[in-house]
Amino acid sequence: MSSKIPRTTMPPARSSGANVLISLAAAVIVLVGFNRISGIVGPVFLALVLTICVQPVKQRLLARGVPPVLADISTVLTVYAMIAALVASLWISAVQFTNLIPQFSPQINELSEKLRIFLHESLGIGEEQVRTIVDSIDLRAVFNTVADLLGGALNVGSGMVFLLLLVLFMSIDATYFPTILSEVKKNRAPLVEALGSFARMSRSFMTMTTIFGAVVAVLNLLLLLVLGVPGAGLWALLSFVCGFVPYIGFWISLVPAAVMALLAGGLPAFVAVVAFYGVINSLIQSVIQPRFVSGSVNLNMTLTFLSVMFWSFLLGPLGALMAVPLSLFARAILIDAHPQSAWLRPFTGDISASKATMAAQRAEVWAKTAHATRHHL
Repeated sequence: MSSKIPRTTMPPARSSGANVLISLAAAVIVLVGFNRISGIVGPVFLALVLTICVQPVKQRLLARGVPPVLADISTVLTVYAMIAALVASLWISAVQFTNLIPQFSPQINELSEKLRIFLHESLGIGEEQVRTIVDSIDLRAVFNTVADLLGGALNVGSGMVFLLLLVLFMSIDATYFPTILSEVKKNRAPLVEALGSFARMSRSFMTMTTIFGAVVAVLNLLLLLVLGVPGAGLWALLSFVCGFVPYIGFWISLVPAAVMALLAGGLPAFVAVVAFYGVINSLIQSVIQPRFVSGSVNLNMTLTFLSVMFWSFLLGPLGALMAVPLSLFARAILIDAHPQSAWLRPFTGDISASKATMAAQRAEVWAKTAHATRHHL
């Protein structure tokens, strides 16, 4: 009597294209979920980055023999002081801005009328077209945008209790995190190294951006005070906050300050603000600052610009402010933690190997040129 072994049918293997589609669908679902709970995701990530930034302070205190409890309290109070200073500044600026705008309604109307006369009488543009152009250039829209930005920042402050508790709990848990990582590293070394790289780069970016942003804000404040631009402190604070938004933040901080200078001081003040902001931004944030960012963040310009658009759409104003750390975290989890995906790093901005190759090629060309010159002589 023979026993029959039942046949098992194996499910057909999915093609690589199907796997890619499934991965993309899963990513879309996750991102939609992030968007729906952006009020939670944004503050959680902000608390994480702040905790990472103050960890060196805690480590130094522990190395000097300070009890762990006092070290935790010191780091938490440091973060609380930074948050309190920023929220207080934003609140004062919002009140000042609300009182400032009605004072300049006559100047806005006067500028609109001068523009209408110039377009119609000097350039000969038809009255209807002039009316369309003047209506489209509404200076009040600039200030409404600033008001929206301040309101968005203060909305972050409305969840302050949630953010403060997160910072407290993360700072306490961070005491055990190095030990946890050392245990995880035994089985997931690439992941731990990727997270360590993310922490270093985020800390470097936030620290240097804060320092140079403060320098830019002080210089802008001095200029605006000399020119007598109303709300100088508000525009300086706006330039500091917008310093965390690559490429786009400069224009957000420039436009309202320049418009206010135009309303208060005329065309010379407007030109001075535009020129000074442009020179300072180009010199400090585009030339000097990158030299001090340790190892750079290894994000190319295109990806950095797109990350600001993407994260601001997903998480709102806080996403724009945290765009670079968020992109670093995404790269750490999706690329750096997987050795088989290392080939993707150059496409995100890690061009160290490409620079070495190009340098070797230039050296070879120079050597051949020098050899040919000596042979010709």
